[in-house]
Amino acid sequence: MIKAIIFDLGGVVLNRGLWIFEEKISKKFNIPLEKIVQTMIKNYYKDYFSGKITEEEYWTKCLNELNIKEDWKKLREELINCFQVQEKVIKTIEMLRNKGYKTILLSDQTKEWWPILDKKYSINKKFDFTVISSETGYNKSDLEIYKIALDKSKEKAQDCIYIDDLKYNLTPAKTLGMKTIHFQNPEQLKEELNKIFNIQ
Repeated sequence: MIKAIIFDLGGVVLNRGLWIFEEKISKKFNIPLEKIVQTMIKNYYKDYFSGKITEEEYWTKCLNELNIKEDWKKLREELINCFQVQEKVIKTIEMLRNKGYKTILLSDQTKEWWPILDKKYSINKKFDFTVISSETGYNKSDLEIYKIALDKSKEKAQDCIYIDDLKYNLTPAKTLGMKTIHFQNPEQLKEELNKIFNIQ
């Protein structure tokens, strides 16, 4: 029996702001998008988003590697402005909470960006619990962060659903025994949830 629903942040509750930002700076500085993704995501993402390096270290490493001469604080502001809330998903979360289901946010997010996004969109109060990667020392590639979410929910894995827009993030949740939904858009999410329980 499902008792708790765990939501990803970027790509589900919010849009993929980081991806939009990468496309913007690719055009702005005439750098191949593949190189930007390699640098910002593959090279330094895990260390920064798990809290192992500071924001300044992250930006310094990325900008040096990409040979971008720009104030990183200005770029951070541009990045934050790329994020937008998905209102239809928020309404679905509200309906679930009104029906008595626990809702948990599980996000790869940094200790600097998360408070800004939370203040801008009041995300935290829309959930019963939040699990942020930089506060735990783990990323969503690590099984441990899903265990932390389960501990916070005080529910068994088989009684939880995990929702993410990236298929590879569903694998650890499945390994623990959670049901999963591959998010594609707000309408599809609501349809998938309605197969499990009525949230009309």
